[in-house]
Amino acid sequence: MRRSPLPAAPHWLQRHRAAVLLASALCAVPAFAQKIAAVQVAPAALRMLEIAPVQAPQANQWLWSPARLEYPSGQLDSVVSPAQARVTAIHVQPGQSVKAGAPLATLVSADALRMRHEVSAAQLASDTSRAELQRQQDMVARGVGTETELRVAQARAKETAQELARARGTAALLGSDGGDRIVLRAPHAGVVAQHQVSMGQLAEAGAVLFAIGNPQALGVVAEVFEGDLAQLKTGAVAQVELPTRSAPVAAKVQQIGAVVNAESRRAPVQLALTDKDLPEGLRAGMQARVGIAVERSAEMRVPIGAVLIQGENRSVVFVQTGAHAFEARTVKLGAPVRGWVPVISGLKSGERIVVRGALLLDGAASQML
Repeated sequence: MRRSPLPAAPHWLQRHRAAVLLASALCAVPAFAQKIAAVQVAPAALRMLEIAPVQAPQANQWLWSPARLEYPSGQLDSVVSPAQARVTAIHVQPGQSVKAGAPLATLVSADALRMRHEVSAAQLASDTSRAELQRQQDMVARGVGTETELRVAQARAKETAQELARARGTAALLGSDGGDRIVLRAPHAGVVAQHQVSMGQLAEAGAVLFAIGNPQALGVVAEVFEGDLAQLKTGAVAQVELPTRSAPVAAKVQQIGAVVNAESRRAPVQLALTDKDLPEGLRAGMQARVGIAVERSAEMRVPIGAVLIQGENRSVVFVQTGAHAFEARTVKLGAPVRGWVPVISGLKSGERIVVRGALLLDGAASQML
């Protein structure tokens, strides 16, 4: 009778067999103490290890940080209520593109009505004083007037002219509409970056209701970890990755923040976008990712998980010397940075090392770095 084939072993059993093969391979070679030891690993046990080449030295590297789009100081124009007024109509929404002079909101104001009436009153007073001045000048010319009355008329004409100029200047802030109506308009073409108004709202004089920004003037604020700030320089080139664009946008560092956030331990770094043609659809507040070019000493680096600590101060890395052979090599290292540690001596560029699973090869190692 023909026997049916045995079912395949479950995955957990396959992993168990691989671990047993690796343990068997290690048992054949004693753990090293002070001398460099070779370790032979069975082919089936190699899948328990992750092997990668040592990174070659790089003079320039990218320092990546989270960021957001933001208008630089001076690139956002506020639109305020010129007088205490109540909002009766809103003509735009946040993020909407507007042309220069486009209406943003309509307000009604008793103060606006009073200011415009003051212009009319000041105009009448000025006209009257100028007529009186002309009469006094004519009388003095005919010899029937007095110098005293002429000086009084001159002072009065000057005073009313100044009051008219003041009233006109105040009324000019209200716009070209009449009566108690005020229409707030965009000072230039751009995008409604801030929208702080609601229907029926009573806005005080000077209250900021809108802010208009130019999308071409958008900048970037990167939140850089405090340990990386010393590597940054003003004018350093950078690249900005945006969620709405596949290719990065060129930028440069303009200002490095002097204050570190107490909770995030990060400081703001201002960057300017240097591409002449920026992609459409950019909005202030958008999230981004910024890579800033930093200069670092030309040194090799290895993942921090590849380094084992043997004894108190001996750093060890396993180097692949053959298809299934590895040797433990003592290395001299620098200070770890973001999951990588620079190699001062002990390794050569391109050598393949165990970056994960090295602890399985060394029963004598007391801990990982």
